[in-house]
Amino acid sequence: MNWRNFRSVAVDLRDRMFIVGPNASGKSNFLAVFRFLRDIAKAGGGLQKGIDDRGDVSTLRCLSARRDPSIKIRVELKDDHAETTPKWVYEIAFAQQTRGDRKPYLNRRQHRS
Repeated sequence: MNWRNFRSVAVDLRDRMFIVGPNASGKSNFLAVFRFLRDIAKAGGGLQKGIDDRGDVSTLRCLSARRDPSIKIRVELKDDHAETTPKWVYEIAFAQQTRGDRKPYLNRRQHRS
């Protein structure tokens, strides 16, 4: 994952979820990944705009995950928790150039139904 303060996270979301925790524990950062995915998918959006709206790649990635500068987001949709094969998968990985103007670049994008 490498998103903000999360090196890695996996959560099985349900119809109704509650996110609780102390201040500065990552609740807002967890929700921010869903807003980011929405923003890159909506009309007039895209990866570049989604990143620009948040600053740049370095403001999105987890600073404690220095060995892998890529941000990876994977979403799987299943009919129920017992199902092992996802019905739909979307995966994106991106990083920032290390030299020059440090533009973001796409490492991987995969979609399958």
